[in-house]
Amino acid sequence: MKNTPALVLALGGVLFLAGAVLLFLWMEGRAERLMAIGLTFLCVSVLSFAVGGSRIGKGKDSLEKRREQRLWRSGPLGRSWLGRRNKRP
Repeated sequence: MKNTPALVLALGGVLFLAGAVLLFLWMEGRAERLMAIGLTFLCVSVLSFAVGGSRIGKGKDSLEKRREQRLWRSGPLGRSWLGRRNKRP
């Protein structure tokens, strides 16, 4: 799975919508059990939003990875320059 944070965020969105629908059904007086299930879905969706949001944007993009590989293969000068660039704050 290449884009896991996006999948986790999508799962959070689906769970949020399902929880909201269940809570609306509970407010119409359909069943008391729907409130507990809806709140559980909303809590799980918040957790998945937190996990997906914390992981998104952490990795380097493919263009940056290719640049670093090209520098590394270019020789000792490219490796030293890459090392100095990665130590930068």
